[in-house]
Amino acid sequence: MKTQTEAIREGYEVDLSGPGRPLGARGRYPDYEMIPLLTDMEAELLNTLSLVRKMLAEGPPSQDAQQGVVLAIDGLLSVARA
Repeated sequence: MKTQTEAIREGYEVDLSGPGRPLGARGRYPDYEMIPLLTDMEAELLNTLSLVRKMLAEGPPSQDAQQGVVLAIDGLLSVARA
């Protein structure tokens, strides 16, 4: 799935107004393409998980890597609590 920013960059119109999953649409009725999009929270969660995975896969993390992961998790938690 694409993030909202990726969809906009690729020429999709993004609709966040309805309930449920955001959608991206490209083209004109009746010939249009619709795709489901990641929410901002899902995109942040995937980004944070990829940072944690990279840190764990590379062995003992540097202080900068640890701080980056802590900041990413803090950012994710602040979005979740807002």
